[in-house]
Formats: sequence, structure tokens, C-alpha cells
Amino acid sequence: MSPSEILCEINGLPFVSPAFNHIKLLTLVAVVRKNIAGSELPLKTYLNPDFATTLYQRHVEGAPAFPRHQALSNTEQAMLVEARNNLKTLLPEWTGLLELPVNIHKLLTQQVSLTNPVLPQQLFLGEQAFVNITDLEESLVHELSHIWSSMIAEIYDFQVKDSTNNYTLPSGTGGKNPRGILLACLFAASAINYHHKLLTSGSARARPERLDYLRSYFFKSLATLQASAELSEIGKLITTRLDELSGDQTANSFQG
Repeated sequence: MSPSEILCEINGLPFVSPAFNHIKLLTLVAVVRKNIAGSELPLKTYLNPDFATTLYQRHVEGAPAFPRHQALSNTEQAMLVEARNNLKTLLPEWTGLLELPVNIHKLLTQQVSLTNPVLPQQLFLGEQAFVNITDLEESLVHELSHIWSSMIAEIYDFQVKDSTNNYTLPSGTGGKNPRGILLACLFAASAINYHHKLLTSGSARARPERLDYLRSYFFKSLATLQASAELSEIGKLITTRLDELSGDQTANSFQG
């Protein structure tokens, strides 16, 4: 299938398109991983986080090692259960996305959270992600957006071969490639949807100032992408789709 056919098959983008077909994407990614492994195992095997990570560690040159981490405490595990349940109640259309098999680790660095496309379905949460339940919910949406979007990139990469690392995130972090900017733009759109729903639901935990920041972050990321000559065909298609979805300035979210 072509990049445009892939986006049509999965019906949009994770955490952005309400009718996104996560089952279709999981099937497509399992087939990609099966072809890389050259084996004939049940498709669900290829969606196991440890299997997928080991596969890419073997087949991707320069694959990263795990960052310093430890197991989650009982309190942190309980907070994760609460955060997932809250998100499913707030945005029930995200239930399938929130139930993806992932290994979640406690990050022993100063970062709030971390994922890596070459460590598929491995999610690392730092101390600050557990400060309160709202921060944890956003961190989950943030990193799961990266994980799901990176699955699309497993089928067709978002950037052309030998892309540079000369891009800078709106936060000021440099040394990024086009894929990293597009993942950031997708995360921002996903987090906007979360905070917008929190606000319109009347929750006492709503953070209008965070919503404003994320919208600014999104549009700055989008402008960087639109100025880039290093996006692949699917990278350009996703960028165009995000631009179209953000066209209604009065909606304040990407889910209508």
C-alpha cells in the first residue's frame, strides 16, 4: 500500500482522529515486524513489547540502550491505573489506544518521560510525571502518542534518508530530525485534545494556560515541518492533514 492508502486504511491519526482504526494499524505493524523477523509466529507475538524491542535491537544499526530505570512502585502503579481509567472515562474513543501492550518503567533521570521509536512499546516515566494525576494523564497521552505514531513510521518513515539533525523543538531543544519534530507536533495535537476535553467537561483539574501553551507549541512545530524539505511522502501527508484539522481556530481541539 502507498502512504496515502495506509492513512486511509487506518482512518487518520492516533489521538487526533476520533475514528482512527487502531486494530488495522496493529495488524499492519505486526506484518512489518513479521517480515523483518522472517518467522511464522502468530501476529500477536509481534506486538509483544519485549519481542518487538529485541527484534529492533538486532536489526537496527546503532539502536539505543535502555535509559537508567527501575520498576514502578505500588503507589505509582496504582496512579497509572487511575490515570488510564480517567482517560477512558473522559475520552472513551481512546480506550483501544490506552490498552496497547506497553512496558512502563520508572525513569531514573531528570526527564519527565521518554520513549524511542527503536524501543517500541517501552515507556519511561520520571519522578515529575507522578507529581499529580493530571500530569500523569498528560504524560501517558504524550508518550502513547509517540508510540502509536512511531508504529506508522515503522511502515513508512516520516523523513527522507540521511535527513539532518538541525531542527529545534519549540521548547528550545535542538539536534532533532524531521521525524522528531513531526512526533512532537502529533503529541501536541493529542495533548490539546486531552486538555480541551478536560476543560469542556467542567473538571476542576482543567488547565486553560496549558492548553494555550500546547496550541502555541503545535503551531510552531507545524511551521517547522512546513518549511522542511526533508519530509517523506507520508511525512508531508500527515503534516498537511494536521494543518487541515487545525484550520478551524474556534474549535480549540482536533476532534470536533
